[in-house]
Amino acid sequence: MEVSDSSVPAHRNISIPFASDILDGVFPGKAILVKGNVLSSSAGDGHRFAIDLCCGILVNGDHRDDKALHINPRFDSSGVTLFSKADRDIVLNSLINNAWGVEQRLPNPLERGKPFSIRILILRDYFKVSVNGKHLSDFIHRVPLERIKCIYVHGCVDIELIEYQGTRPSSLSPSPSAPSIGSSDDFNEPIEIAKPEIPFIFSLPADGFAPSREVFFILTPMMNAANFTVNILRGTEYIFHMRVDFPNQSGAERGSIVRNSTVEGVWQHEEKHLGRFPFTLGVTSDLKIVAGAQGLKVVVDESFSCDFVYRPLSPPPTEANRITIVGDVGVQKFVFRNRTC
Repeated sequence: MEVSDSSVPAHRNISIPFASDILDGVFPGKAILVKGNVLSSSAGDGHRFAIDLCCGILVNGDHRDDKALHINPRFDSSGVTLFSKADRDIVLNSLINNAWGVEQRLPNPLERGKPFSIRILILRDYFKVSVNGKHLSDFIHRVPLERIKCIYVHGCVDIELIEYQGTRPSSLSPSPSAPSIGSSDDFNEPIEIAKPEIPFIFSLPADGFAPSREVFFILTPMMNAANFTVNILRGTEYIFHMRVDFPNQSGAERGSIVRNSTVEGVWQHEEKHLGRFPFTLGVTSDLKIVAGAQGLKVVVDESFSCDFVYRPLSPPPTEANRITIVGDVGVQKFVFRNRTC
């Protein structure tokens, strides 16, 4: 392996597996470009490869350093069991305290024997991942950026280039898209944010999403939307996860609103509403989530509603520290306030 002597820091002539410090460190605005070829066939770990942004050099074994981002394209030829499907997704995840978190699964556009490029744009609150020049997904940070130290690549892949793009700014100014509130004492008046960037992350006050609170969105699903999610979290644990799935274009699948939570990073029982679907592509709606003593009420355009009872094994909503909205949607207004009804 050699480090490029050009003005853009890069690694070339790379042997797999490969691990190295990230040249010039990690900061918002930096991008990491990985170019290579998926192997046609290989032994051992021959059906997958991974690009990991790690917090240290212990990348294998029983006591691995945390992985802030794990990008894992899969090319399995058959399922794990006789009746399971072959896994050919791209999986995004993190490894914290030697335990994998909740997966994000996306369709895999890569092909065996073909060249590819994967670009990781590092932003203040999330990674933006692109494959072959097309946006794949956003991945909200689960590990502080300052802990990320090295990159690790392994599996059924040849890598010709890892390039580090962007210049470290002299100072980093806070983004208005993710405001921070210090404590419940700071919260007296409604907090309104116009046209926040998606994915949107809102830091909650010290008493979390208490029963006296509600959150209100004016939002518009994109014309080609597949889904979007609204989440109430404590760290990486989902106290409430609402996924709005739009009908597919063929009409084979109905629109649905799925609610769930996690316990120690494991998804629990899904609650799925299959009645009247309240959202329409390209049409603006009001969405309100109201915190009650026993659960949450979801209200759309003051006419549709569904409930979510707090899960006994999940953290209480008073311990929530952020609200996020992610996916194929634009938000015109976000309001966090005391309950109005």
